Amino acid sequence: MNIRRILAGSVPAAALMLASQGASGFGMMEVGDWQVEFGGNVNAFLTQASCEPDAAGGVGGGLACGSLNTEDRDVGSIRTGLLPSWFGFHATQEKGGFKQGVTIGFQPGSDGGNQVNELDGALGLNTSNFRQVFVEFSGTDWGGFKIGRDLGLFGSDAILSDMTLLGVGTVSDLTAAGGNTSLGRIGVGYLYADWKAQIQYYSPDWSGFQLSLAIVDPWGLGALGPSATSTSFDQKGDTYGFEGKGSYSWKGDFAGKIWGGFIWQALDTDSTVFDNQDATGFDIGGKVSFSGFEAVAYWYTGEGIGTTGFLFDAMDPLGETRDSDGGYVQLTYKVPNAGTKLGVSWGQSNLDRGPNDLTTTNLVETNESWIVGIYHPLTEALYLVGEYTDTTATAHNGNEAQEKSIALGAILFY
Repeated sequence: MNIRRILAGSVPAAALMLASQGASGFGMMEVGDWQVEFGGNVNAFLTQASCEPDAAGGVGGGLACGSLNTEDRDVGSIRTGLLPSWFGFHATQEKGGFKQGVTIGFQPGSDGGNQVNELDGALGLNTSNFRQVFVEFSGTDWGGFKIGRDLGLFGSDAILSDMTLLGVGTVSDLTAAGGNTSLGRIGVGYLYADWKAQIQYYSPDWSGFQLSLAIVDPWGLGALGPSATSTSFDQKGDTYGFEGKGSYSWKGDFAGKIWGGFIWQALDTDSTVFDNQDATGFDIGGKVSFSGFEAVAYWYTGEGIGTTGFLFDAMDPLGETRDSDGGYVQLTYKVPNAGTKLGVSWGQSNLDRGPNDLTTTNLVETNESWIVGIYHPLTEALYLVGEYTDTTATAHNGNEAQEKSIALGAILFY
C-alpha cells in the first residue's frame, strides 16, 4: 500500500489504516513468493492543559483533568497523541485465490509518563506495547478469518473516523503524565474499540456491503471501573464476548459509508449475593464527503457496557447494570490545493445511575468536549497539527471539572 494513496484519502482513516488492515508503507519487498511490508508513524506533541476541578469534590470516572483533584493546576507535556507511534510488519502470500499472512505491530510512546506528580524523572523510560499480533487467511469467494490480537469491531468505525487520530484530543487525569497515548474522543463520544484477542470472520465485499463477526477473549469487570465502590462480583473467566458489524460503502462525487454493530458478553458469577448480568450494546454511524467537506455522525447505546472502556463503571455497588449512551458529530473541510484540513467536532458520553446508586453519588454522568483542529501536510508524509480541546466532566451530584488544552506537534508516516 503506497503512502501517497494513504494520504490522499481521509486523514483519520489513513492514520489507523496501518493498525486495522496491517502495517504498510515505503518498506516493501518480495521474499520468495511472500510480499513483506513495513511502515508506520512517529508523532509527538507539546500539550498544555488547564485543569479546573470543582471545590465541592471530584467526578468519579470524569475525563476532564481535574476530575480527581480539588485544586486548579496547569499540566505541560511533550507526549504521544491519540495514535501511538507505530512500527508494523506485515507479510502475505497469495496463491490461486487463497491469501495468508501475519501482522505484528509495535507501539512506543514518547514520554515516560510514569511519575505520579506528572513530572518526569531521571532514568525514566517511555512506555510501549504490542497492539497487533495476528494471523489472517482469506479467499476471494468466502471472505476471511483473523486470529490473534487486533482492533475490536464495536466502535471501530467511530475511532477510525475521529479527526483527533492525527492529534491529541482530551488529555484527562489518566494521561496527563504522558504515557503511550492520549484519549482523543475515547469516552467522550464513543466507547473505546480497544485491542482484543479474537477470532474474527469477515465476508467478501458484496458491491459495497460487508459483514464481520468476532468471538472475543473474556473480559473482566476488574474493580468495576475507575469509580467503583465494590469488587465483589467475582466474575467467571469463561464468558466469551461477541461483536459484529455490518457496513455499506459507496464511491463517487458524494461518497460515504454507513455502519451498525453490536457487542455482547455475559457477566456470570458464583456469588450468592449478585445476580448474573448481560453487557449489551449497539451502535450506528455514517460519514459522507462532498467537494472537500466530510461530515461524520455516530451514536451508541448499551446496558452494562460501561463508559470510556468496555465494562468500566458498568455496574452499581450491588451488581446491577448501568445504562450508557453517547455519540459525536464532526465536520472537516480540506482546503483546495493546500491540502490543509480544518475540523470541528462535538461529542459526549453519558452514564446513568444504577438502581443501587445514591442520588448524591459523584459518579460521572456526562463527559463532553468540543474540539477544533488544523492538520496541514507539510509534505506527502509529514503533517503539522494544532488542536484546541475543551472537555467538561459532570457528576450526578453536580460536581464538575473542566479541561482546556492546546496541542501542537507533528506526525510523520513512513
